[in-house]
This record gives sequence, structure tokens and C-alpha cells, in this order.
Amino acid sequence: MPSVDLLPLTDSTRRLVRSVDALDEPLLAAPSLLPGWTRAHVVAHLALNAEAMARGAEGARTQEPVALYESPEARASDIDELSAATCTELRERFLASTAALAEVLGSLLESTLPVEVEWYPGGMRRVLAQFPEIRRAEVEVHHVDLDTGAYDATSWPGDFRAWLIDSRARSLSPETGEASDVVPFTVYAGDLDRSWSVAGGTDADPVVTGSSADLAWWLSGRGDASGLASDHPLPRIAGW
Repeated sequence: MPSVDLLPLTDSTRRLVRSVDALDEPLLAAPSLLPGWTRAHVVAHLALNAEAMARGAEGARTQEPVALYESPEARASDIDELSAATCTELRERFLASTAALAEVLGSLLESTLPVEVEWYPGGMRRVLAQFPEIRRAEVEVHHVDLDTGAYDATSWPGDFRAWLIDSRARSLSPETGEASDVVPFTVYAGDLDRSWSVAGGTDADPVVTGSSADLAWWLSGRGDASGLASDHPLPRIAGW
């Protein structure tokens, strides 16, 4: 059995499933918080992402490696196509995908967890042990992107807010190349009484303060930074 904790992902997925189940055809056709995407696009992406991760994990388990996606273009095309499905078809595909991923992740042996899987051929690679937290991030962030009015960044569990801030702070480090146009700064979450260095920020650099929910949402490249305070102009964070 895997040595990674699957319970946080399971809980996050259950909350998302309840929200998706409440979406009818008109609600799915309405805009999401992501530019150019309806709620149906978000659900389609989540379904296809679960299917892709299940394929990747199964390929690693059977020693027949396969990239999660054929290409960025194919991924986008598949999302567009599935988003046009009927409400029933889309929800069934989504539910089946979450069940398939849970089954594969639950059957992984500890010896397979260090295996690396490609997102695209020749592209980014992640070890299987990271799959549950990566998928949880997809689930939690896109749950808010659905913009149902019943789930927002303040709904995120505290441990996930901290994880997301930490993850984004690390991804914006100079070593990753993502921080080339981001001025170094630090963030301080008052509700967690915790600080993070972003893009190589030090104590001498600007400090952005706010709640962990507001900081996590902003660092994911979303929102207008409302609820945050800084004595310097806030840098623009690219979305993901």
C-alpha cells in the first residue's frame, strides 16, 4: 500500500463532487472564474486530468511509462470537446474519472512512488508520490474557479492554504525560472502567523500581508489582491 496520505485528496474530492452534482445544464454553461472557460470547461478539465493521472500512475506501476498528455494542444482540444457534452455525460465522466484515479492511487506499492512521470513528452516530470497533492491542488483551486457562490478560497482547509502558499513560493524561486519578472518579496499570513520567501525575498524586501486564503488565492494568479496589504506595488503573479 502507498505510504502517502490519500485522505486529504479524498475529502477534497468529496466536496467537489457535491458541487458538480448540483450543476445543471444552464449552470454548467455559465462562465467560470477562468477567462474563456465555462463551468463545463472546468469540470471537463478536472475529469480529463484525473484520467490522465490515472493513466500515468498505471503506466508507472506496470513499467509501461506514458505521458499524461499528448501535447498542450491536444489537451486543450480534448477539454473543449468534452465541455460540449450533455450535463449527464459530463457528470458521469467526471465521477468515473475520480473513481478510477482513487483506485489506481490506492493500489500503488511503495516501491513505485519514486517513479517519475512526464506531463508532456519531454516535458515536466513529477514522481508518483506527489500525485495526491498535485491532484488535490487541481481539485481545490478549480473548485473555487467553478464560482458556485458556495465555495471560495476561505473554504479551503488550513493545511491546503499553507501548502499552496509554500508550493507557489517555491515555484517562483529564481532556480525555477518562473520568477524572472517577479520582484523578490515575502508574504505573511496573519491567521497562521507564518512567513514565506517568494522569488528569493529576504527580510529587507517588501512584505505582503493578509490572510492565508487571500495570499494563496493571489499567489495562484487569481483575484485582484483584495484583502492584501503592502507598502510597495504588488507584483503580478501568473496564473496556473
